[in-house]
Amino acid sequence: MEFRPLHPDFGVEVIGFDVENGRSESDIAALVAAYDTHSMLLFRGADKLSHERHVELTSWFGPPDPVDNMGDGNFVSVLHNDDMAGSMYIPFHSDLTYTQEPIRAICLQAIELPKKPTSTTYVSGIAAWASLPAELQEQLADKTLRHFYKSRVTDYDWPDFIAEHRLRLSHPRTGRPVLFATEHHAHRILELDEADSAAMIETLYTYLYAAERKYEHVWQFNDLLMWDNIVLQHSRTEESDPADGPRGLQRVALSNMTLQQTIEQARARAAA
Repeated sequence: MEFRPLHPDFGVEVIGFDVENGRSESDIAALVAAYDTHSMLLFRGADKLSHERHVELTSWFGPPDPVDNMGDGNFVSVLHNDDMAGSMYIPFHSDLTYTQEPIRAICLQAIELPKKPTSTTYVSGIAAWASLPAELQEQLADKTLRHFYKSRVTDYDWPDFIAEHRLRLSHPRTGRPVLFATEHHAHRILELDEADSAAMIETLYTYLYAAERKYEHVWQFNDLLMWDNIVLQHSRTEESDPADGPRGLQRVALSNMTLQQTIEQARARAAA
Protein backbone atom coordinates (compact mmCIF):
# COMPACT_ATOMS: atom_id res chain seq x y z
CA MET A 1 0.00 0.00 0.00
CA GLU A 2 1.28 3.46 -0.95
CA PHE A 3 0.20 7.03 -0.23
CA ARG A 4 0.44 9.75 -2.89
CA PRO A 5 0.16 13.39 -1.70
CA LEU A 6 -2.84 15.39 -2.93
CA HIS A 7 -1.73 18.76 -1.53
CA PRO A 8 1.34 19.99 0.40
CA ASP A 9 -0.78 20.67 3.50
CA PHE A 10 -3.03 17.61 3.66
CA GLY A 11 -4.54 14.65 1.85
CA VAL A 12 -3.19 11.47 0.27
CA GLU A 13 -4.45 9.06 -2.37
CA VAL A 14 -4.33 5.47 -1.15
CA ILE A 15 -2.87 3.12 -3.75
CA GLY A 16 -2.85 -0.67 -3.52
CA PHE A 17 -5.72 -1.20 -1.05
CA ASP A 18 -8.75 -3.39 -1.85
CA VAL A 19 -11.55 -0.93 -1.04
CA GLU A 20 -14.31 -3.51 -1.43
CA ASN A 21 -12.80 -6.38 0.58
CA GLY A 22 -9.62 -5.35 2.42
CA ARG A 23 -9.79 -5.35 6.22
CA SER A 24 -6.55 -6.79 7.61
CA GLU A 25 -5.42 -5.34 10.93
CA SER A 26 -2.15 -4.15 9.42
CA ASP A 27 -3.90 -2.35 6.56
CA ILE A 28 -6.40 -0.69 8.88
CA ALA A 29 -3.60 0.45 11.20
CA ALA A 30 -1.70 1.93 8.25
CA LEU A 31 -4.81 3.73 6.98
CA VAL A 32 -5.63 5.18 10.41
CA ALA A 33 -2.04 6.39 10.82
CA ALA A 34 -2.17 8.08 7.41
CA TYR A 35 -5.53 9.62 8.25
CA ASP A 36 -4.25 11.08 11.52
CA THR A 37 -1.22 12.50 9.72
CA HIS A 38 -2.85 13.79 6.52
CA SER A 39 -6.53 14.34 7.53
CA MET A 40 -7.85 13.05 4.17
CA LEU A 41 -7.73 9.74 2.32
CA LEU A 42 -8.80 9.27 -1.31
CA PHE A 43 -9.62 5.79 -2.66
CA ARG A 44 -10.11 5.30 -6.40
CA GLY A 45 -10.87 2.39 -8.69
CA ALA A 46 -13.54 0.58 -6.68
CA ASP A 47 -17.17 -0.05 -7.60
CA LYS A 48 -20.05 1.52 -5.70
CA LEU A 49 -19.88 0.30 -2.11
CA SER A 50 -22.76 -1.38 -0.38
CA HIS A 51 -24.16 0.56 2.55
CA GLU A 52 -22.75 -2.06 4.91
CA ARG A 53 -19.22 -1.77 3.51
CA HIS A 54 -19.34 2.03 3.45
CA VAL A 55 -20.31 2.05 7.14
CA GLU A 56 -17.68 -0.58 8.00
CA LEU A 57 -14.84 1.27 6.29
CA THR A 58 -15.80 4.62 7.84
CA SER A 59 -16.00 3.07 11.31
CA TRP A 60 -12.26 2.29 11.28
CA PHE A 61 -11.55 5.98 11.82
CA GLY A 62 -13.56 6.31 15.03
CA PRO A 63 -14.35 6.72 17.80
CA PRO A 64 -17.02 7.96 17.63
CA ASP A 65 -19.02 5.42 15.66
CA PRO A 66 -20.90 6.09 12.42
CA VAL A 67 -23.89 8.24 13.27
CA ASP A 68 -27.48 7.09 12.85
CA ASN A 69 -28.49 10.24 10.98
CA MET A 70 -31.96 10.89 12.39
CA GLY A 71 -32.14 8.15 15.03
CA ASP A 72 -34.17 5.88 12.75
CA GLY A 73 -31.53 3.28 11.88
CA ASN A 74 -30.30 5.06 8.74
CA PHE A 75 -26.50 5.39 8.71
CA VAL A 76 -26.20 6.26 5.01
CA SER A 77 -27.56 9.30 3.21
CA VAL A 78 -27.11 10.82 -0.25
CA LEU A 79 -26.36 14.47 -0.98
CA HIS A 80 -28.13 15.00 -4.29
CA ASN A 81 -28.38 18.10 -6.45
CA ASP A 82 -32.09 17.63 -6.97
CA ASP A 83 -32.61 19.45 -3.66
CA MET A 84 -31.31 22.74 -2.32
CA ALA A 85 -28.93 21.29 0.28
CA GLY A 86 -27.13 19.24 -2.37
CA SER A 87 -26.97 21.88 -5.08
CA MET A 88 -26.47 25.40 -3.67
CA TYR A 89 -23.20 27.27 -3.28
CA ILE A 90 -21.85 26.72 0.26
CA PRO A 91 -19.04 28.81 1.80
CA PHE A 92 -16.16 27.11 3.59
CA HIS A 93 -17.36 25.25 6.68
CA SER A 94 -16.98 22.11 8.74
CA ASP A 95 -20.24 20.28 9.37
CA LEU A 96 -22.09 21.21 12.57
CA THR A 97 -19.44 23.42 14.20
CA TYR A 98 -22.44 25.45 15.34
CA THR A 99 -23.39 22.61 17.74
CA GLN A 100 -21.70 21.29 20.87
CA GLU A 101 -20.78 18.08 19.01
CA PRO A 102 -19.47 18.84 15.50
CA ILE A 103 -19.24 15.94 13.07
CA ARG A 104 -15.86 14.25 13.57
CA ALA A 105 -15.38 12.73 10.10
CA ILE A 106 -17.15 12.39 6.76
CA CYS A 107 -16.83 9.74 4.06
CA LEU A 108 -18.37 10.45 0.64
CA GLN A 109 -18.57 8.27 -2.46
CA ALA A 110 -19.48 9.78 -5.83
CA ILE A 111 -22.30 7.54 -7.06
CA GLU A 112 -23.70 9.94 -9.70
CA LEU A 113 -21.85 12.67 -11.57
CA PRO A 114 -22.84 15.12 -14.32
CA LYS A 115 -20.92 15.33 -17.57
CA LYS A 116 -19.67 18.76 -16.54
CA PRO A 117 -16.75 18.51 -14.03
CA THR A 118 -17.88 19.02 -10.44
CA SER A 119 -15.72 19.57 -7.39
CA THR A 120 -15.45 20.21 -3.66
CA THR A 121 -12.68 22.48 -2.33
CA TYR A 122 -10.87 21.95 1.00
CA VAL A 123 -8.55 23.81 3.38
CA SER A 124 -6.82 22.73 6.60
CA GLY A 125 -7.24 24.39 9.98
CA ILE A 126 -4.01 22.75 11.15
CA ALA A 127 -2.06 24.28 8.27
CA ALA A 128 -3.76 27.63 8.82
CA TRP A 129 -2.85 27.74 12.52
CA ALA A 130 0.76 26.80 11.73
CA SER A 131 0.92 29.64 9.18
CA LEU A 132 -0.04 32.33 11.73
CA PRO A 133 2.75 34.56 13.06
CA ALA A 134 3.86 33.55 16.55
CA GLU A 135 2.52 36.75 18.10
CA LEU A 136 -0.92 36.15 16.59
CA GLN A 137 -0.91 32.55 17.83
CA GLU A 138 -0.14 33.81 21.33
CA GLN A 139 -2.88 36.44 21.15
CA LEU A 140 -5.53 33.93 20.05
CA ALA A 141 -4.53 30.88 22.09
CA ASP A 142 -7.10 31.49 24.86
CA LYS A 143 -9.89 33.01 22.77
CA THR A 144 -13.40 31.60 22.25
CA LEU A 145 -15.35 31.77 18.99
CA ARG A 146 -19.13 31.71 18.75
CA HIS A 147 -20.44 29.75 15.76
CA PHE A 148 -23.91 30.55 14.41
CA TYR A 149 -26.12 29.06 11.71
CA LYS A 150 -29.54 29.97 10.37
CA SER A 151 -30.64 27.47 7.73
CA ARG A 152 -31.15 28.69 4.17
CA VAL A 153 -32.85 25.42 3.23
CA THR A 154 -36.54 26.25 3.25
CA ASP A 155 -37.56 22.57 3.38
CA TYR A 156 -35.95 22.17 6.83
CA ASP A 157 -37.85 23.11 9.99
CA TRP A 158 -34.67 23.91 11.90
CA PRO A 159 -34.08 26.34 14.76
CA ASP A 160 -31.13 28.73 14.79
CA PHE A 161 -27.94 27.09 16.08
CA ILE A 162 -25.34 28.65 18.40
CA ALA A 163 -22.24 27.01 19.91
CA GLU A 164 -18.96 28.19 21.36
CA HIS A 165 -15.57 26.55 20.80
CA ARG A 166 -11.95 27.44 21.45
CA LEU A 167 -10.49 29.34 18.52
CA ARG A 168 -7.29 27.33 18.93
CA LEU A 169 -8.85 23.91 19.21
CA SER A 170 -6.78 20.93 20.32
CA HIS A 171 -7.66 18.07 18.00
CA PRO A 172 -9.56 15.39 19.96
CA ARG A 173 -7.58 12.52 18.37
CA THR A 174 -4.09 13.92 17.96
CA GLY A 175 -3.90 17.03 20.15
CA ARG A 176 -2.62 19.09 17.19
CA PRO A 177 -3.70 22.77 17.20
CA VAL A 178 -6.50 23.64 14.75
CA LEU A 179 -7.63 27.13 13.74
CA PHE A 180 -11.32 26.48 14.32
CA ALA A 181 -13.08 29.31 12.49
CA THR A 182 -15.05 28.97 9.28
CA GLU A 183 -16.27 31.40 6.66
CA HIS A 184 -19.83 30.11 6.89
CA HIS A 185 -20.37 29.99 10.65
CA ALA A 186 -17.87 32.22 12.52
CA HIS A 187 -19.91 34.83 14.40
CA ARG A 188 -17.96 36.53 17.20
CA ILE A 189 -14.73 36.19 19.20
CA LEU A 190 -16.22 36.60 22.66
CA GLU A 191 -13.22 38.22 24.34
CA LEU A 192 -13.03 41.03 21.75
CA ASP A 193 -15.44 43.88 21.12
CA GLU A 194 -17.60 43.59 18.03
CA ALA A 195 -15.41 45.68 15.71
CA ASP A 196 -12.15 44.05 16.80
CA SER A 197 -13.72 40.61 16.51
CA ALA A 198 -14.91 41.27 12.95
CA ALA A 199 -11.48 42.59 11.94
CA MET A 200 -9.67 39.62 13.50
CA ILE A 201 -11.95 37.09 11.82
CA GLU A 202 -11.29 38.72 8.44
CA THR A 203 -7.55 38.57 9.15
CA LEU A 204 -7.80 34.87 9.94
CA TYR A 205 -9.60 34.25 6.67
CA THR A 206 -6.58 35.56 4.77
CA TYR A 207 -4.55 32.70 6.25
CA LEU A 208 -7.23 30.03 6.02
CA TYR A 209 -8.30 30.71 2.43
CA ALA A 210 -5.09 31.81 0.76
CA ALA A 211 -4.99 30.33 -2.75
CA GLU A 212 -2.03 28.06 -1.95
CA ARG A 213 -3.96 26.52 0.98
CA LYS A 214 -6.82 25.20 -1.16
CA TYR A 215 -7.21 21.73 -2.64
CA GLU A 216 -9.95 21.38 -5.25
CA HIS A 217 -11.10 17.79 -5.52
CA VAL A 218 -12.61 17.16 -8.95
CA TRP A 219 -14.84 14.15 -8.46
CA GLN A 220 -14.43 10.98 -10.51
CA PHE A 221 -17.07 8.28 -10.59
CA ASN A 222 -16.93 6.09 -7.44
CA ASP A 223 -14.28 8.21 -5.75
CA LEU A 224 -14.33 7.49 -2.01
CA LEU A 225 -13.09 10.46 0.03
CA MET A 226 -12.61 10.19 3.81
CA TRP A 227 -11.75 13.37 5.72
CA ASP A 228 -11.40 14.74 9.24
CA ASN A 229 -14.19 17.29 9.67
CA ILE A 230 -12.48 18.91 12.67
CA VAL A 231 -9.31 19.68 10.69
CA LEU A 232 -10.63 20.26 7.17
CA GLN A 233 -13.20 22.73 5.91
CA HIS A 234 -14.97 22.25 2.60
CA SER A 235 -16.86 24.41 0.16
CA ARG A 236 -19.09 23.86 -2.85
CA THR A 237 -17.72 26.85 -4.73
CA GLU A 238 -20.26 26.65 -7.57
CA GLU A 239 -23.91 25.68 -7.61
CA SER A 240 -24.49 22.14 -8.89
CA ASP A 241 -27.27 22.71 -11.41
CA PRO A 242 -29.46 19.61 -11.96
CA ALA A 243 -29.77 20.71 -15.60
CA ASP A 244 -26.10 19.70 -16.02
CA GLY A 245 -26.91 16.17 -14.86
CA PRO A 246 -27.34 14.35 -11.54
CA ARG A 247 -24.76 14.69 -8.78
CA GLY A 248 -25.08 12.20 -5.94
CA LEU A 249 -22.60 11.73 -3.08
CA GLN A 250 -23.26 8.80 -0.75
CA ARG A 251 -22.41 9.86 2.82
CA VAL A 252 -21.48 8.25 6.12
CA ALA A 253 -20.32 10.37 9.09
CA LEU A 254 -18.78 9.84 12.52
CA SER A 255 -20.41 11.79 15.35
CA ASN A 256 -21.39 11.63 19.01
CA MET A 257 -24.93 12.87 18.27
CA THR A 258 -27.58 12.29 15.65
CA LEU A 259 -28.85 15.24 13.63
CA GLN A 260 -32.20 14.96 15.38
CA GLN A 261 -30.49 15.21 18.78
CA THR A 262 -28.63 18.36 17.73
CA ILE A 263 -31.89 19.90 16.50
CA GLU A 264 -33.62 19.10 19.80
CA GLN A 265 -30.67 20.54 21.73
CA ALA A 266 -30.84 23.78 19.72
CA ARG A 267 -34.59 24.07 20.28
CA ALA A 268 -34.14 23.57 24.01
CA ARG A 269 -31.47 26.28 24.12
CA ALA A 270 -33.70 28.70 22.20
CA ALA A 271 -36.57 28.04 24.57
CA ALA A 272 -34.50 28.46 27.75
